[in-house]
Parts: sequence; C-alpha cells; structure tokens
Amino acid sequence: MKIGIYTGTIPPPVFITNLVNGLADKNNTVMVYGKASERNYKFSSSAVIQRKVPITKLGIILYSLYIHARLIIRRPNLYLAIAKMISQNSTNWIQFLNRSCRVFSPFLDNLDIFHIQWAKTLADYPEFIEQLDCPIILSLRGSHINYSPLANEHLANGYKKYFPKVSGFHAVSDSITRETEIYGADLRKITIIYPAVKRELINNKSIKKMNDSQKLLRIISVGRCHWIKGYTFALDAISILNNKGVPFHYTIIASGKDNENIHYQIHDLGLKESVTFINGLPHDEVIEALLESDLFLLPSLEEGISNAVLEAMALGVPVISTDCGGMGEVIRNGDNGYLVPSRDPNSMASAILNFINSDNNNKSKIVYNARETIIHNHLLSHQVDQFKSLYNSIV
Repeated sequence: MKIGIYTGTIPPPVFITNLVNGLADKNNTVMVYGKASERNYKFSSSAVIQRKVPITKLGIILYSLYIHARLIIRRPNLYLAIAKMISQNSTNWIQFLNRSCRVFSPFLDNLDIFHIQWAKTLADYPEFIEQLDCPIILSLRGSHINYSPLANEHLANGYKKYFPKVSGFHAVSDSITRETEIYGADLRKITIIYPAVKRELINNKSIKKMNDSQKLLRIISVGRCHWIKGYTFALDAISILNNKGVPFHYTIIASGKDNENIHYQIHDLGLKESVTFINGLPHDEVIEALLESDLFLLPSLEEGISNAVLEAMALGVPVISTDCGGMGEVIRNGDNGYLVPSRDPNSMASAILNFINSDNNNKSKIVYNARETIIHNHLLSHQVDQFKSLYNSIV
C-alpha cells in the first residue's frame, strides 16, 4: 500500500516518526509531506520517501515551478482546479508558491490513502479534501479539537464544512471522539487507536529503586510551552512542598516561546534553587532525564493522551496526572498511577506527599501495573497493526 502521511514538518514529532517507520517496516511505501526543518534528516526505513517543502524563498520558488510543471503535464485538468483554489486561498504570490509546494505533491504520488495528522490542516488546506481522489484519514488529537476551534471561528467553521467529507477518523482517546460530534464528524467513522511507545523503552531499565522520604525527590514534567499544559498550577503545588520543607528538585522540559509566565512564577515564588526550566531537549536526552527522575507530574488542563506520560510509565517512573481529556483512560488512580483534579495545586501537592509517604511495595506495585498497561495497550507494534487495519477497511 502507498500511504501518504501529512505531518506539516519534517522531521515530525517522535510519535509520528515511530508510526511512519513502523508502517514502512510492514512492507508499505510511506510518503511523508512537510516543511523541512532539518536539511539531511533520514527516517530509519528506506521505504519512507520524503516530500520536503524548502525553507528558503529561492528554494520555494524553484520547487514550486518544478511541481507546477509536473502537474500541468500529468494532470492538466486537475491542475487548473487546484491552482484556482490555491490562488483563492493566497493573498500574495509568495504565499501562492508556498501553498503550491505544500499542496501539489500528494496529487502526483498516486496514493492509496492520505492520512492528515493534524485537524487544522484540513481547514487550512481544503484543496486536499476537495480535490484528492483517494480516501482521507484525519487524526483527532488534543489541542486541535479540545480548544483551538473554540477560540478560532474560522477553524470551527472549517471543521463543520469538511469533517462530514472525511473517509475515516483516528482518535487518540474516547474522550476526544465526543468533542468532534459538534463539528459534524460521523461517530461511526471514528476508530480509537491509543498513542504508543516502542517496546525498547520497557526493556531499557529495571524497576526503579524508590527513594525514601529523607532523600531528594526528583520531579519532572515534559511537554510544550503552552498555558494548557498547566505548569503554573504545578509550580503552585511545588511551592506548597517548598513551604512544608520537603526536599525536592523539579525539572520542567518544555519547548516553545510561551515560557515567560513560567520564568516569572519560578522567580515570584522563590523557587529558583529548586526548579530547573529547560526549553526543549532532543528526545534521547528527554528519555535520559526521565530515567533520572523519581516522579512524573502532568499538570495539564486538557490532553488527548500524553505521550510523555506513556514513556514515563514504560520507563518505570510513577505518574501523577490531572484527570483531564483521555488521561483517565490510561491511569487508574492508585493502581498504575495517580489522578488529581485539574487546576488544583493543593490536590497535586497532597498526591506528591502521599507518594513520598507510601511504602516501597506500593510504589513498586504502581510501577509494575503501569508497565503492564503499556505492554497491553500502548506498544507501537500493536498500534501499527491497528492503523494498517484501519487503512485496509477504508481502502
């Protein structure tokens, strides 16, 4: 099968990269579409073909001329229809060329199925849903469904217009499926396939030796810099621990520009000696940081299902998570992790104190059950098989 994966950027996030390589390893040809952010990036499988949008203006001009010529020669009638749409959706000539680079490539690749990874793409590039003659799968993930269309009327209207035309949906959790109904998604077309991690993470480390209450507790959060991730509430909880004299160090690894509020609150609460903020790390270094930690804290206000939480569970790091989005579909409170209400620093602090004071047998039970959850529900090999089944059922 020839599968198109529209990611928006190359390389894509780790969880999409893992899926692409997994699909390619199952004797599929996988075409990946996105803007190049690394010049010489390569996927691990030779069956992955990259269609990169250039970064420079000159590169965009040259690549656009090339694919315009190819589509004119191969499919002249289709070219006219798509070029007209691109022109209507562009405000100037460079935007026209840039959109052309992003839009034209999938029409030249004779795909069996086209999988759009981000819902916003469907509204931003309607050329795909209007003109592409293969089935389209759309992934329903976190922010693109939970809150972005609430703040963006154009996006919400795009969803309402195009969701009914999608061939099939992939949802990362059951909770997110219910939110798509208001935008016209047919629930019968939605398949829930949970996020997954590589089995190698399970084998990476034996069950973590737990610290007792007299040692420094190393707490970590991993995500992106955005208010929805709830770091300010986590810092309030950390401040409560600090005022109680609990020995700890809290590390936040979060990429992005929206970090001013985090820095301010660390300073305002007098936590500069106890909190480290890192503005993003390569994935392998994130894994190393997780392995050095005693407790993972997810303070989010909304989530589909957090990939970072799944990685922590696989690595044997106990998790405290807010009960938001699909997190309750992964974590069973007191069994394989801990759930607390969103926007509640007192509950977060209490959960951390309860974890510190629980005995090592209970902590080991949490770690063991978390790993069993990953093995049974969140392994990449199983996820790839589920996607193959979804594609086959649509094709």
